[in-house]
Amino acid sequence: MRTSTISRRRFAQLLGAGAAFSFAHPALSLARAPAVGTSGVVRLDSNENPFGPSAKALAAIPEAFEFACRYPDEHADLLIEALARENGVTADQILLGAGSGELLKICANAFPGSLVVADPTFEAIAGHAKRRGAEVVKVPLTSDFAHDLPKMMAAAQGGLIYLCNPNNPTASITPKQEVREFIETTPADTMILADEAYHHYVESPDYESVIPLIKDHPNLIVARTFSKIYGMAGMRCGYAIAQPATIERMRPQQLSDSVNILA
Repeated sequence: MRTSTISRRRFAQLLGAGAAFSFAHPALSLARAPAVGTSGVVRLDSNENPFGPSAKALAAIPEAFEFACRYPDEHADLLIEALARENGVTADQILLGAGSGELLKICANAFPGSLVVADPTFEAIAGHAKRRGAEVVKVPLTSDFAHDLPKMMAAAQGGLIYLCNPNNPTASITPKQEVREFIETTPADTMILADEAYHHYVESPDYESVIPLIKDHPNLIVARTFSKIYGMAGMRCGYAIAQPATIERMRPQQLSDSVNILA
């Protein structure tokens, strides 16, 4: 009993020193690290962050090795609590995943019906939907490389609409007013998954996160990841935010303890 209490306290200290610092100072906390592969070559094909995790995160990782013999449930709760505070939501509105990639797969399986995506966009979720036999409808981007939201809504028949904003691979955004109106007018039986993997890189005033809209829209899910700005692609940690009932619809599709304790 005493060992468990000490472990929780120590893990909370590590989390506070590393993750919380990164939340507050993502742009300032990047530690330069060599890219994996041939010396002098920076790999860009998978949008990996070549600078790696922050210096404090790198220091916390070996200190956390002592917890490798434990299942991550208790410590996952600590991370969820920190993420809830950071995003202004409650803990039951967050589902951790092994990177946002797992969360995309969960959504593809949890919400039956067709999947509507932009063309081009991040292709992983379309692959998951096809494997479960769903119809995948691709709607070309506009001439400005934004999502054509009216056509995407017209193509939806319940099911799921995937909105990657900023978009991968075009590095373009869909204007915030268009996104807000889209979310407000999408029928309640159609789920919207907003993938904000590249949220931290945006400098345009015409962009905003849609997390604040979740409180009024039970059909809205936002996916975030530590892979990009935090440079942890190899450690696989991400999270989804939605209303509690939506999170509970997603949870049965998840592998137990999918996020490892070091991540």
